[in-house]
Formats: sequence, structure tokens, C-alpha cells
Amino acid sequence: MLEIVGLHSRYGLAHILHGVSFAAAAGEVLVLLGRNGAGKSTTLKSIIGLVRPAAGRVRFDGVDVAGWEPHRIARAGLGYVPEDRRIFADLTVAENLLVGRQPARPGLAPWTEARLFALFPNLATLRDRPAGRMSGGEQQMLTIARTLMGNPRCILLDEPAEGLAPVIVAQMAQAILALKAEGVTVVLAEQNLHFAASVGDRAAVIETGRVIWSGPMAALQGDAALRAAHLHL
Repeated sequence: MLEIVGLHSRYGLAHILHGVSFAAAAGEVLVLLGRNGAGKSTTLKSIIGLVRPAAGRVRFDGVDVAGWEPHRIARAGLGYVPEDRRIFADLTVAENLLVGRQPARPGLAPWTEARLFALFPNLATLRDRPAGRMSGGEQQMLTIARTLMGNPRCILLDEPAEGLAPVIVAQMAQAILALKAEGVTVVLAEQNLHFAASVGDRAAVIETGRVIWSGPMAALQGDAALRAAHLHL
């Protein structure tokens, strides 16, 4: 579903990504793990087109989308949930969802308001509330729900559990597993190894803009030396 090959990205003169490569299959949860500043967020931004790759390929559903504009990539079926949420604070929950609506895609059941409220029950009771008057956890749920209204085949999540209460983190994990069950591919950038292990099928560890390890999540959990060397603060 998503294949990244030799991805290089820069911010001005700063070379951030150095040949990042990984792949995520349909209906798989792939977790990008690494410390702060490792390049996880830049990787997601490069995939969705917010950062234009200097070199490399981003093959989405068999098509190289590297260099496309973000709106064109999103219309092709690749969703992106940024770390800073970017909800429309003055719009209600229902209005925020309408903003993200795109046509249904072959092979996937279309996301509707009712289906999203079943996935995120907290939002159902807040349907008519302005998004700016919601908690951080509720806003994170809304951001994911709004992205799903675009009926993506693959969704990129940038640290969705960051700063949330444990009960909300648990709900977020259940939602990601539900997306997997729907056949949606999930690429998750995360620092929280416990959260990542609860949802991830495979992991790619990023350090200084390079993938230094990739493999099954179970193998990462069983390798204390690897975790100590590259993931612990």
C-alpha cells in the first residue's frame, strides 16, 4: 500500500532525512519509533507532500506521489493527522467533519458521521459543540475523525497519544485497531513504546534521519539492547 524508498528531505540547508526506506502493507499498522528530533514527523510530512523530498520515491498504491502537492495526495486516498491537530476551533464537531468529506473509495466502506461516532463515542455527545471548547483528547479524536471523512486507504498519524490521559490513550489504541480491522493501513509516528506495541504489527526505528532497524514489533519488544541503545532517553 505504501512504499518509501531512499527518501531524502531538507529544511533549507539542513539535511534531515538520509535515505529513509520502509513499506506498509494494506491493513497493517507500521510504527515509526525514535527519540525527539529523529526525523519521524519529517518523514510523514515528506510522504504527504508538506515537505518536498529532495530525492527518493513515495509509492502509494502503486503510484509514485513524491513531489505531488498535499491536496492531490490527500485526494488520492492518503490521510494525514498532524501532531498539532489543526482543528477549526469556531466550527462545531459536525461542521469539522463535513470539511473533511471526500467520495467513497472502491473496496472500503465509506465513513459517515454515524460510523465515526461509533468509533469515537465521546464525539457523539459533542456533535454541536465548537471544537475550540473541547479537551485535547477530544480534539485529537476529532482530527482523526475528520481525516477519516476523506475515506483514506492509508492514514498517517503523528504522535496521536502525545500528552493525553491514559484513558484517552486506551481509546485511541482501540480506534487504531478498529481501523486496521477495516482494512485501513496505518503509519504511526510515536515515542511511547507501550502504546506502539499495543497496536503495531511492525516497527521501523529512526535515528538521525535514518532507519537503523525494522522488523516485527514482537522482535523489538524482545530486544532490550536495541531499545536501550536507540529508544530510551
